[in-house]
Amino acid sequence: MGALQDALLNSGLAEERREPSKRKGRDAPSGSRPARRQSGGPSRPDGAPRGAVAKPGSAKPGTKQAPRAARPITDLERAYAARRKAEQAEKERVKQARVADQAARRERNLKLDRIVEGGVLNVEDAEIPRYFEHLGRIRRVLCTSGQREAINSGKLGIVNLRGRYLIVEPDVLERYRQVAGDLIPDLSPTEPESDAAGESGGDYPPVPDDLTW
Repeated sequence: MGALQDALLNSGLAEERREPSKRKGRDAPSGSRPARRQSGGPSRPDGAPRGAVAKPGSAKPGTKQAPRAARPITDLERAYAARRKAEQAEKERVKQARVADQAARRERNLKLDRIVEGGVLNVEDAEIPRYFEHLGRIRRVLCTSGQREAINSGKLGIVNLRGRYLIVEPDVLERYRQVAGDLIPDLSPTEPESDAAGESGGDYPPVPDDLTW
């Protein structure tokens, strides 16, 4: 068969046959193989993999989503907010006024303490009451018979300090008047009658038991 095939080839009556490659594609040129598509690689202009489906309402990658519009505030809501603000401001004002009043009262009492220091003439075992009107009520101070006469003649005075009535000399009385004239009772010559409901002396202003001055 080999000699006959060679004779036919030489005479041009037959063509040379090539045996197929045992491995498909082994002898194929490297440039003729089609490129394999990469799975998952970006192949769309927006950067998403080809075939991916965008969710409704979702923004494209790299873009900012517009903020949701805020609900407009109604006139009624504005009115409520303004009223709450005014009420809070009023509460704060009252609180600050109360704190300032307490601070001023403490400061004044400290001054009054210094004025009457060493000048209080009250006698511990005095038993004679001297009645007078002060702050709309009948008050009293216990004194000796000589002190009572001196009070009636204006040689001694009476002042109020933290709810207690003190007997003092006229010079102490005048210095006391410059700081707290409202705490000096008017000792009229006519002594008022005793008032069982108000002759205990009372407090000005009422002093709580647990208050620290």
